[in-house]
Amino acid sequence: MKSKSSFRNGVSLLTASVLALSLLSGCSGKTAQPAAGTGTAQSSREVSGQEVSFGGKVTYPVADGGSFTYGMTLSTAWSDRFDSFDQLPLGKELEKRTGFDMDMVHVENKQAMNLLLASGELPDVISYNFQLNYTGGEAKAIQDGLIYPMSEEFVQKNAPDYWKVISSDPEILKQVKTPEGDIYGFAFILGDELLKGGYGLIVRDDWCGELGLELPETADEYYTMLKAFKEKKGAAIPLCVNVDFLKDLLERGIITSPFDLVTMDIYVDQDRVKIGYAQPEFKAVLEWLHKLYAEGLLDPNFATIDKETITANMLTGKSGASSGACGSILGTWLTTNKDVANYSLAGTKNLVAKRGDTPMYGHYNTDVAGGITAISTACKDPEKMARFINYGYTGEGHMLYNFGIEGKSYEMKNGAPVFTDLILNHPDGLTVQQALSEYELAYGNGPFVQDKDYLLQYYKEDAQKKALEVWGQNNAKNYKLPRITINAEESGEYSSLLSELETYRDEMIIKFIRGEEYLDKYDTYTENLKSMGIDRVQEIVQNAVDEYRSR
Repeated sequence: MKSKSSFRNGVSLLTASVLALSLLSGCSGKTAQPAAGTGTAQSSREVSGQEVSFGGKVTYPVADGGSFTYGMTLSTAWSDRFDSFDQLPLGKELEKRTGFDMDMVHVENKQAMNLLLASGELPDVISYNFQLNYTGGEAKAIQDGLIYPMSEEFVQKNAPDYWKVISSDPEILKQVKTPEGDIYGFAFILGDELLKGGYGLIVRDDWCGELGLELPETADEYYTMLKAFKEKKGAAIPLCVNVDFLKDLLERGIITSPFDLVTMDIYVDQDRVKIGYAQPEFKAVLEWLHKLYAEGLLDPNFATIDKETITANMLTGKSGASSGACGSILGTWLTTNKDVANYSLAGTKNLVAKRGDTPMYGHYNTDVAGGITAISTACKDPEKMARFINYGYTGEGHMLYNFGIEGKSYEMKNGAPVFTDLILNHPDGLTVQQALSEYELAYGNGPFVQDKDYLLQYYKEDAQKKALEVWGQNNAKNYKLPRITINAEESGEYSSLLSELETYRDEMIIKFIRGEEYLDKYDTYTENLKSMGIDRVQEIVQNAVDEYRSR
């Protein structure tokens, strides 16, 4: 086996303290078959190398696999214990099963990855979130000569299991293509509607029960609850969120429905693009938040506090309401305080105007989400690389990347994979996420279809499963911006305008909430947005939506 390389030393000054796990894509796999017309890939857990309708087949291990260079960001879930992805039990198993030797090129973060992309020394395969972190996304990366563009025929011949997944549903096929019709890479696909949510409001439901309060659904009920937490439970900071959490609540539309606003973010309404933070209704949302701030119900330091402070406040009773992800926040807090008497948390419904209403929006992902695994233009044998990455969509690959290695990370019980104590109760005290990261990719993402059974086991607490259900009760699917591609010629203009607009918006949100700028100046705020080019941003996005619908 070749010695492994690393790009880390050359970019040490750019090392981030925290790595976004969503960028880890690794070599992963599964044979999953989407349910036609649903827009969601349904796992079939078929056998590796199965014949598909057009006759394509890849048999593993590949006889002449050989070695290749593989670039990806390090994951904080395992990088404190392993130097390289191929050193993980998962990486070793992948090399054995596929017949390929991965020569890893690791970077610390997205800044370092962008340096690697600009260096001209590209690895053969790159796992990265181009849509989020590369101006112009995958289409621009193809135009810039970074990503090898794949045709339908290329994928059918060299990655038949992947083709079976993406061709079985028109929406998924749209989402993996550029406007020019190229398939830009191997996608991470969410295999069930349940996997598309997982973020929302979190409250001390034990306090609500003690105070005789129903879990809040409306903005007024939420306000009443916060008042009770402050006055009757002595919570110094009833609602503890920082500016990033608050931005999530607004962009994901978790607190906007009561004010007849879908979301602060860009969305579509009957195929027409709208930008929430420029709508008249956004003013009412800001007025409500200012009221919470003025009455001492919202953390007075929301603009500056960090996540550690939020966690401490929620664990000690200084606060009784916050927000977060089902696993990393709600699950962590429940686990940390599992031995604290009468401590209980619940995920509550996204706020609405009237109890019983369905929220207009919420946290919701498209079928194709996160990073991709792409063949680079430096690769001398893209056909062979496609056969390697295709493993992620075979039945064996699906099991490996969702559950790991049978007999170690999971066992089959009554026909279903069940995680072992090595994962759920690690002998060295690793968290579930850390333990999973050594054996599978479903904790992050990669080139495979994610299985909901992974998530239902990862969320050990009943409160997590209930929160996942409650947070998923919304109409976000009707308004969600599809996975569009901004025209390469307009991508620079779009990114520049959007950056300036969002910087101004974020500054004004803080000022409006803290009362540093009176809300009777809201019209001036929207006029400034217009002068800064928000109509042009809307036009560019509308063009992209129209192009996407026409694919």
